[in-house]
Amino acid sequence: MTRAALFPLFLFGLACGGAPEPESSSAAAADPSTGIVTMTEAGREAAGIATARVRATVQTDALEALGVVSLDERRTARLGAIVDGVVAEVLVQPGDRVEAGAVLALILSHQIHDVWAEYFTAAAHRQEAAAELDYARTAESRAERLLNDRALAEQEFHRIRADRVAAEEALAAARAEVRRAEQDLQHYGLTPGPDADPRENEHVPVRAPFAGAVIKRLVSPGEAVTLGAPLLVVSDLSHVWITAEVPEADLHRLSAPEPVEFSVTAWPDDVFAATLTTIGDVINPATRRVTVRAEADNADGRLKPEMFSTLTVASGTSRELLVVPAAAVQELAGEPVVFVETGPGEFQRRRVVAGATFDGDIEIREGLTAGELVVTEGAFLLKSALIGLPEEE
Repeated sequence: MTRAALFPLFLFGLACGGAPEPESSSAAAADPSTGIVTMTEAGREAAGIATARVRATVQTDALEALGVVSLDERRTARLGAIVDGVVAEVLVQPGDRVEAGAVLALILSHQIHDVWAEYFTAAAHRQEAAAELDYARTAESRAERLLNDRALAEQEFHRIRADRVAAEEALAAARAEVRRAEQDLQHYGLTPGPDADPRENEHVPVRAPFAGAVIKRLVSPGEAVTLGAPLLVVSDLSHVWITAEVPEADLHRLSAPEPVEFSVTAWPDDVFAATLTTIGDVINPATRRVTVRAEADNADGRLKPEMFSTLTVASGTSRELLVVPAAAVQELAGEPVVFVETGPGEFQRRRVVAGATFDGDIEIREGLTAGELVVTEGAFLLKSALIGLPEEE
């Protein structure tokens, strides 16, 4: 016979006033004045009554803050135009993976023709200055021999030497001019050289500064752009930020750096590790919250920018509390109660103040002391015995 079927027999015995002998019957009795239910040993076994002790434990309350996954700004490049011109071609789309140095777009600009002209002019001047220096050195060497043979006045020799010094200075200036023109070309992503053909190098390439993903494309071919106009956004998504807002009152519970955890709605069964790195310096006057930032690895790419997340910080003040299995707490007359075993076969109803539930246990803030025995199985049958009876004063 089932436990549920046995219990009506207990109540039937009570109604008939027949208090059977404990050693031969499964009777239960309820005292309305004390809230105590008594049962025989046989009745306890038939009802499947099981107990557990009230445990004292230490708990650190975790702090949770809602946030979002965002780009790591240290690994994000917002590429802008470095020259006025027209977009000739865009070679990538959002979502494309690119390597460092890859050409993402091409810009056609008249400024490039001017820079190439300056480079070739400077290169020609350098060649002329080098030839003049060779001539001046040869003249100085011949003059030195004539001076030694007393066939040349010393004053004339010094004039020829001064010409050689001037030629060296002119060559140094010409080389500096070439270097400046080369740097201008390199600034635009072009490679200078004596054999370079400006007709094949008239576009300014927009290159990826590092390997990553194209997040945004902000221009199209044929679009006129000016210096600084936004073109593309590239980010290395192998590392992301989690930004969240924490109430002002909880700031004392935070420190940086410290390990934290977070979850995202897309992967509800997974917990991700991160490091809290930044606690904001300014409190939002409207919400009385401060922005915090954690950093996390994202090698598998599962974390996407703008995902909602819940950041969990385990730091806080530890506190002692009493817990019982959650099944021990019943509701009677709209209040949480437990049944405490106060003696063999004797179970007393006890009002309690319950707290948080975690890991199958529930916190008891008032009503119990550590070590007491509470009913964890069969408590519903004990509660049923008191239904309809007056509550104790």
